[in-house]
Amino acid sequence: MPNLFVITGANGAGKSTLSQFLLPDDIAHLTVFDGDLFFVKTLQEIFPSQTKSPKYARNMAFQATVEEFENLVSSAIISNASFAYEGHFSSESPWQIIRKFKENNYHVTMIFLMVEELAISLRRVTERVKTGGHYVTPQEIEKNFYGNIIQLDKHFTLINDLIIADNSTQGITNQILYLSDNKIVSCIEKTTLPHWFTKHLINISSLIE
Repeated sequence: MPNLFVITGANGAGKSTLSQFLLPDDIAHLTVFDGDLFFVKTLQEIFPSQTKSPKYARNMAFQATVEEFENLVSSAIISNASFAYEGHFSSESPWQIIRKFKENNYHVTMIFLMVEELAISLRRVTERVKTGGHYVTPQEIEKNFYGNIIQLDKHFTLINDLIIADNSTQGITNQILYLSDNKIVSCIEKTTLPHWFTKHLINISSLIE
């Protein structure tokens, strides 16, 4: 059975930094597709002379990113090959990709990285931009912070192995919960669960005794 490995979570939670290191041993050889990095690289190729590129250049880079991702997904499924990528799942449409892989008998593993509060995401993105990293609007950061959590609680049954972890302290990733086939393998004490977890992951929280 081929494997799909997905890493998601809040902006600034370390997805790009940690994704390659978090791959399970059996798919450690894979390159994790990072749509954000592909977009930035493509944008620089299309319009290298300015940091803030015109709207048409951004649209071209976005379309190129979508096409590249769709081609990679189709190629993996046709070849029955394992695949790994990172992204945001803050709306319904990204979950359709998960469904597509599931319909083709993939084993789905998701690493969900979070930080304690929205302010941490906002601060880390600001710091990243100062060192040349890609910019994300505050509105998009907030949408991803809460939207990813809410959508996960609606769709987590699609995932075979789900690991939720906190990366509020950079360099220290603390596992909060591990679900396998919707059953708890491990979990921290219920009284120590983060506020965002208990408030928004209502269905997942109901599994915890």
